[in-house]
Amino acid sequence: MRDNDRTAIGKEPVLATMLLCFLIVTLDGFDTISITFVAPILARDWGMAPAAMVPVFLATSVGAVIGYMACGPLALRFGTRSLALGSVLLFGLGSLATVLASDIVSLTALRFITALGLGGALPVAISRAADLMPGRRSATAAMIIATGISAGGVLAGIAGGPLMAHAGWTSIFIVGGVLPLLLLPWIAIAIRDDGARLRHASGGNAVSALFGKGLGGATAMLWLFAFLVFLIAYALTSWLPTLALQIGLAPEKAPAVAAAFAMGGLIGDVLLILLSARVHTATTLLVSATLGLVGVLLFGLVGVSEAAIMPLVILIGMGFIPCCVAQSALAVALYPAALRTTGIGWAAAMGRLGSIAGPGVGGLVLASGWPPQQIVLTAAIPAVAAILLLPAFVKSARATT
Repeated sequence: MRDNDRTAIGKEPVLATMLLCFLIVTLDGFDTISITFVAPILARDWGMAPAAMVPVFLATSVGAVIGYMACGPLALRFGTRSLALGSVLLFGLGSLATVLASDIVSLTALRFITALGLGGALPVAISRAADLMPGRRSATAAMIIATGISAGGVLAGIAGGPLMAHAGWTSIFIVGGVLPLLLLPWIAIAIRDDGARLRHASGGNAVSALFGKGLGGATAMLWLFAFLVFLIAYALTSWLPTLALQIGLAPEKAPAVAAAFAMGGLIGDVLLILLSARVHTATTLLVSATLGLVGVLLFGLVGVSEAAIMPLVILIGMGFIPCCVAQSALAVALYPAALRTTGIGWAAAMGRLGSIAGPGVGGLVLASGWPPQQIVLTAAIPAVAAILLLPAFVKSARATT
């Protein structure tokens, strides 16, 4: 390996370790998305209504939140390498064990266990990648790795249909379980064990350290920002297809609405990554969130024709999905290296709570009987709040330096 492919802070080969971190997060996203299209099939096979699968999705989210919150303290106690190995091993074995589920209770329990590993894997992968890059490039690295979640979702969507058609629903979880396990030897070689260094630098309690040395205000605003943007993104992801149908879109085009939202997010992710090398992360997020707000306002205040639905959905996705991806980059920019895994994990946990609340809030508004455009317009309220938080976050973060 060439010398310029290594950093001064460690002995990992930069490109290889970045690729490893991206693959970990991609497989995390693959497993997370897979259950969403397997669940309806299981509900049908088990003679249950689709709504009966709600505990499965809830257990997945709760398990991920616990994993996010626990990853920092576990990294301090056992080291980054051990945390990475344990998390990937847990979600790999959990995915494999999912094929043994025979009822809603066993499936819920297995998804909870799997999600614990998923929650631990993502922060450590993003944190390790950020450590490999100096200065502002660390935030760019964080965003690149975080897009692995979207890449995993795309991979699951592409491979899921053919796999199930040829080998049944269990093949999804066999593939999603075997591939992470194949990464374990690579993780053991490529990621250094730095528990002692982290304990010394953080003072032994990484969670409380997020509020020490003037970080408290910025941490609180980061958490609230993550909650709000995830709430918006997941509410719109869940309900935009339904609202588009109510406006007059043909039923067979409903899946295309979800695809357009995801496509907009992917475009926005790429643009955000390109900008992040030149512009402060908070500034790029301010532009992104404002773009999403403009899309919401156009959708809600201007008469929307069937032809205008898809472009507006793409615009909204370009705005809000990158905010969900790049909130981890704010954590990378805010916290010193010793607190990054904890900071990324807790911000992700707050975002995941928003992802739980978003579809529920959207459902309540939908049940109110409001016109579809007014329902979309309600997303402007948390969007404005998120936009106003960013300048305050930057001011508070600068005060800590």
